[in-house]
Amino acid sequence: MTLLFRYIFQRHARLLLIIMSLGLGLYLLTELVERVDIFIEADAGLLLIIKYFGARLPSIMAQILPAVFLLATVVVLCLMGHSRELTALHAGGISFTTIASVLVACGVFWGAVQFASSQFIGVQGARYADRVWQEQVRKRDLSRRVIKDVWFAENGWTVSVESLRADGYGSGLRAFHIVPGRSEIDVMVAAKSVQGSEAGWTASEAVCSYPGEFREEKTGTFSLPIRQDPAIFFSTSMVSLQQLPLWQLDDAIRQLGDAGSNVEGLRTVWHGKIAYAVSLVVMALLGAAIVSWSSNIYLAVGASMAGTFLMYAMTMFGESLGQRGILPPVMAAWGPDALLLAAACLRLYIVSIRR
Repeated sequence: MTLLFRYIFQRHARLLLIIMSLGLGLYLLTELVERVDIFIEADAGLLLIIKYFGARLPSIMAQILPAVFLLATVVVLCLMGHSRELTALHAGGISFTTIASVLVACGVFWGAVQFASSQFIGVQGARYADRVWQEQVRKRDLSRRVIKDVWFAENGWTVSVESLRADGYGSGLRAFHIVPGRSEIDVMVAAKSVQGSEAGWTASEAVCSYPGEFREEKTGTFSLPIRQDPAIFFSTSMVSLQQLPLWQLDDAIRQLGDAGSNVEGLRTVWHGKIAYAVSLVVMALLGAAIVSWSSNIYLAVGASMAGTFLMYAMTMFGESLGQRGILPPVMAAWGPDALLLAAACLRLYIVSIRR
């Protein structure tokens, strides 16, 4: 780790955390003002409010981190320019391209932080905050919610449940297994109730039929070799499929694809989760390109805000086109990063030639 890297990283990180704190503070203040009446009606104490907003902080941070990173990059470079530090570095044989590469390394680090915040801590925090809001503020029992006529397929089994609760308890189970490569049903199961989870599904008071053997038997319990998470079926009301962690979203895409559903929109979201973290590397180069155009802090900050707006607009537009099937998922998700990266690299290449 070079002295230049440590200096730029520490200065950049200090400014980034300050801007992040201001952004989070403004966001939370706005949210609190909008929801204060609901908290008062629910007789929510200060601890409950802290738990709710504290659980949401990681996902909010992950959402605004690319914009904060770009702004911090631009301000750091402008301050270094005004204090003649960039001039001194150039005189010492350190090119602007080297400085940009250091910022790229910073982008890699903060991109990993963004990915961890959004896919690990952020998802769990958002789920916890949703439970706090629904159960302790809105006084709703989420575990008792019921959906009807659930169908899914996994590991050669086709399963239907007449009614299913969020806690995994269901009634009216019907399931059959098809022999691989033979299109023949070898087992059919009917049960009054079933308890499902990611660890497995267990049917109670089950009746198993074996068509090939012309045999039927009653069993107390019957374990189905499936690992479907019942919470996925409630995703539209709790945590949408698009908000699932990357690995769970991948499983959901596979399961829904096997069941014949259109998953192009979810594939776009899957790629978008990775592309959004990688966008911090793009923002590092974009920030360097902006400052190479103008080191005036007011112009540079204005250009960075315009770049942030452009990135978010292209991301939303690309995601919309991907979900409609107009663009392939890879192009829809990675297109904004590719366009901004090309523009930034072109600007930095022109600057390097001139110097």
